[in-house]
Amino acid sequence: MIQVSEDPQSSRDAISDLVRRYSDAVNRRDPAVWSGTFTPDASWRLGPERVVEGRAEILRLWTREMQKFRRVVQIVGDGSVVLDSGGRAGTGRWEFQEHAEREDGASSFMVAHYEDEYLQVDGQWFFANRSLVPQHRRVSETRAEEAEAPASGSSGPEAPVPPVGQNGD
Repeated sequence: MIQVSEDPQSSRDAISDLVRRYSDAVNRRDPAVWSGTFTPDASWRLGPERVVEGRAEILRLWTREMQKFRRVVQIVGDGSVVLDSGGRAGTGRWEFQEHAEREDGASSFMVAHYEDEYLQVDGQWFFANRSLVPQHRRVSETRAEEAEAPASGSSGPEAPVPPVGQNGD
């Protein structure tokens, strides 16, 4: 367990460890470690229409989503943390890349960031709110669709998903 510290840098380091523990649990498909990064009443936002509340519901959605993938690799990039004046809560933003292969053979690549709210409980940091903000996403065709795809530029449902982001890239 992480010890309570009055040192803001120690808290930022502990939150950085929390972010990396979350990502590592995604990569290892470890539901206990992954769900343990959230407070019991946390919220997880994957988009405007996809918000779940409470650790049990968050884990239920994550488990259902992870069953769609053969493998997922999430790589954490730069991040920032701002602590409140009491040092027991904070906000942050963490960049990441995610590479995934779905069970249907399609692969995806996403560049995104999480906008976070943190809460320290009994000396340990947790996510109180974690909101996904995609910046770029690309999905390949499934292997079966690739074999059947026309040689010229493809369109329709099997075409690559256009990028999502503020600048269209």
